[in-house]
Amino acid sequence: MATKAKQAPTRTEANAPAESLIEAVFAQVTQFWTAAPNGTGPIEVEAESGNGARVSVKIMASTGASAPGAAGVEDDAHILLDGDVTATFNMDGHHVIALIAELDLKQHFPNTWKKVQKVLDDGGRDVLKAATFPDDIRFLHPETKPFHFVDIVLQDGGQMNPPVPPAPHVISKIAEFTATLKHGGTVQEMVDGLSWLIHLIGDIHQPLHCVTHVTPQHPAPQGDRGGNSFKLRGTPNNLHSVWDSSVSFTPVPDEGALAQAIIQQHSRQQLAADLQVTDLEKWARSSYNLARQFAYGPLHENPASPPKLTAAYLQQAEKIGRKQAALAGYRLADRLHEIFG
Repeated sequence: MATKAKQAPTRTEANAPAESLIEAVFAQVTQFWTAAPNGTGPIEVEAESGNGARVSVKIMASTGASAPGAAGVEDDAHILLDGDVTATFNMDGHHVIALIAELDLKQHFPNTWKKVQKVLDDGGRDVLKAATFPDDIRFLHPETKPFHFVDIVLQDGGQMNPPVPPAPHVISKIAEFTATLKHGGTVQEMVDGLSWLIHLIGDIHQPLHCVTHVTPQHPAPQGDRGGNSFKLRGTPNNLHSVWDSSVSFTPVPDEGALAQAIIQQHSRQQLAADLQVTDLEKWARSSYNLARQFAYGPLHENPASPPKLTAAYLQQAEKIGRKQAALAGYRLADRLHEIFG
């Protein structure tokens, strides 16, 4: 039976940046997990910097897990910065997209799926772990942070078709990992490249991974960091986290069933015109336009009195999130068939 261990709150140097604080907390969790016999769970770690930044991480894990992100771990991590900014690390969306691709390949290109499965088996990773692998390692490899998004600038009164910023970003990395898989490599290179491809094709279809809103409150070059700095009233209390969860705003007891339901709602045939678009930049710009119209369009940002999302807004976001998940799953299947077929 899982036991509960709680790390006493720790303090870091005054004025520690929030990202450094997060990395320090993750290192504490990893160290504790490694030392614990037969794993442990759940575990909660709290840390506070001298300037008041606060991080609280809770990870649910089954007994016998060897480390965060290893087989048997179910993550439910919430990070609180400056007391009230929440970022939720959502696995459901990435899992569902991977499952849609798996189901689609098994139906249309079973031999391609067998080759994909062999890469996973050789690397000791199943498709669900592959889908979240890039998030599992991001604190240990902070250099990979830019791989997950592309900050196309949205500015009131600005360009309608703003330029894509310099690489690295999600567009360039999808192309790079595609090339890696086509050319072949070691077992580790192949399973890691496959994991990144599965994950990033999900990321590029999340609208707020393809935009940053530049405003007087959030000046260039960072802007609002894809809605991470756009505060909302309620939970989640930032715009990015809401859209990270847009595949389902309610708990998902059966990800496979949700994947099947999305396939039935958004069949490959219904999305045939969209699936003809294979240019990665066009994928990103489509996500950008969804963010502009549906994520930011209905809202007025007011840090002093953050807006509260309406039921209609959330219903629209989930509708978009599920269609985007279907597109991502089918496009992932098509790209895997291109590589391994």
